[in-house]
Amino acid sequence: MKVLFEDYTFNAAAKQITFNTSETITLPQLLLITNVTDNLIIYNFADPNYGGTITNNVLTLTYNTSLMSNTDSLQIFLENQYTPASQETLQYLSDQTALLGRMVKLLEPISRQDSVGRQQVDIGGSSGTVLTRGETFINGPSGVSTISAPESVFVLQSRIAYATLRNQLEFS
Repeated sequence: MKVLFEDYTFNAAAKQITFNTSETITLPQLLLITNVTDNLIIYNFADPNYGGTITNNVLTLTYNTSLMSNTDSLQIFLENQYTPASQETLQYLSDQTALLGRMVKLLEPISRQDSVGRQQVDIGGSSGTVLTRGETFINGPSGVSTISAPESVFVLQSRIAYATLRNQLEFS
C-alpha cells in the first residue's frame, strides 16, 4: 500500500534525504520523491536517471539537487507492506465473526462430527439428507441433490450457509 512519508531531513548540497524513523527503509520500498516547492521529480524507482542508493536510512540521490534548498518541501511515497488494517475493516471482520459465532451456536445442537472430524449438519430430519464439511454438494437418500424436508426456508438456508461457512474455516 502506498503511503506518504513526512518525517525526513533534506540536505540539498549533499543530495541526501534522511528518513527519521526507527524502521529500516529499503530501496525497493521507495516509489517516488517530488520536490513540491520546485515541482520536480527527484527520485523515481522506474527511471535510473532519477535513482539513488540507500544506507542506514539515508538516501543519496542520483539527481543533482545542489541548486535546491534544504527547506524545500518534499513529497515522498513509499510502499508500506505492513500498514495495519483500517478501523472499518477491523469492525467488519469483528461483526462477521460475531455473526458466524451466533450461527454456529444455533446449529451446534443439530450437528455431529464423523469419524474423520468433519462437521455434519442433518438438514433433512428423518430423510437422511446430510451436509458434510469437506463436500460441496448435498447428498439425498437416493443420490438426488434436492431437499424435501418439512422445515422453513430460513432454517434450511441457515443450515446450508452454516455448512458452507464451516467448510471454509478451520477451528482449533
